Amino acid sequence: MKNFIRLTFGLIFIFLSDGARGQVGGRSIYNFLTVTPEARPASMAGRNHAHSEGGLEFAVYNPALIREEMHGQLSLNAVSHPGGMFFGSTRYAHHFEKAGTFTAGFLVANYGTFDGRDPFGNHTGNFSATDLAFQMGYAYTINENWTLGSNVKLINSAFETYSSFGMATDLAVLYSLPEKRLDIALLAQNLGLELNSYSGDRGSLPFDLSLSISNRFEHMPLRWFVTIDQLHRPDVSFVNPANSTRDPSTNQIVDEDISILNRVARHVAFGGEFAPSKGFHFSIAYDLRRANEMRTAAFRSSAGLSLGVGFKVKKVKFQYARNVMHISGASNLFSLNLLLNQKDN
Repeated sequence: MKNFIRLTFGLIFIFLSDGARGQVGGRSIYNFLTVTPEARPASMAGRNHAHSEGGLEFAVYNPALIREEMHGQLSLNAVSHPGGMFFGSTRYAHHFEKAGTFTAGFLVANYGTFDGRDPFGNHTGNFSATDLAFQMGYAYTINENWTLGSNVKLINSAFETYSSFGMATDLAVLYSLPEKRLDIALLAQNLGLELNSYSGDRGSLPFDLSLSISNRFEHMPLRWFVTIDQLHRPDVSFVNPANSTRDPSTNQIVDEDISILNRVARHVAFGGEFAPSKGFHFSIAYDLRRANEMRTAAFRSSAGLSLGVGFKVKKVKFQYARNVMHISGASNLFSLNLLLNQKDN
């Protein structure tokens, strides 16, 4: 079994890694896969991939976090985005005595109803746009310190009369030091390809290679994290026209100057979670890339900031998060986690 899993990981990585080459921000398909509908991880900028003390909501993004204690957990999640878009997901974990623990679930994105027009402006009827992904995950524990994990995703996208079908996988390695309450995760997300394209040309998936470090203080109920993402793309910056200025002497438009330090910082997200008991947590995080991309020269903005709170009542966990996306609005996330296999306490 061990050799089979190692071989499978190797073949998946070799076969699908081709889809990770030469990607440019804003030019990939299936970008809904980068959305985090689960409130608790979203309150940590959606990028704390090394939270081994978290629940199913973290394990669906880093499959190396899947463990037997998650058996019977059911997660229902919904996001209210600006512009009327809806994102939602449902996740479930089940442990099989001989096979191990698996997770499965759906992620859906609905962009609403649109008014169809032909090239001459004549009304052709209304149409909808929807993305859907089915995901299954599994983890293999090598020893107390090392765990491997993998997600497999089947993806379907339908925009008006156009549709697409694809497959993807997430591969993860988790290194833990339980006595130090330290977790380090290396995660490759959305390695895959488009099997059936919208119009003949295959697109690239939103691949991400990230490194997360998380640690809980010994005498304080506070866990901090730092994540560096897009490791395969040294420069993720772009010149934002909204931040251009005009030279008073020449009256020419001058593009914003992005420093090397700023380019490096755009890979970083950081934050922490305060959890004085198993039944309550408060979290806060800051995404430096979102803060830089969504800021404008004319207005101050809290873009990049995310906050969340959660509490537990018997077998039910209620969680809420708010992500500031831009000066024009924020997204509100609601999650309901049911601990179906847990005894009342």
